Amino acid sequence: MATLKRLEGLEQARGQRKVVALFPKLMPVDEWGVIAASMQAELKANIKKDCPPQYDKGDLSHLVLVAGD
Repeated sequence: MATLKRLEGLEQARGQRKVVALFPKLMPVDEWGVIAASMQAELKANIKKDCPPQYDKGDLSHLVLVAGD
């Protein structure tokens, strides 16, 4: 416990912020729908092939994650 307190004190002294969670950046519903539709199509295609979806392909839109407290 003492070590954790020392580490936390060091982090605060350095001014570093801890990232608690990452959330998708807020966007209009229609933009969100385009991303969701493309990801669902990828998932459906890969279920039929019995392989994991490749969401990092260049033709799929990506969500931008932002840090939250």
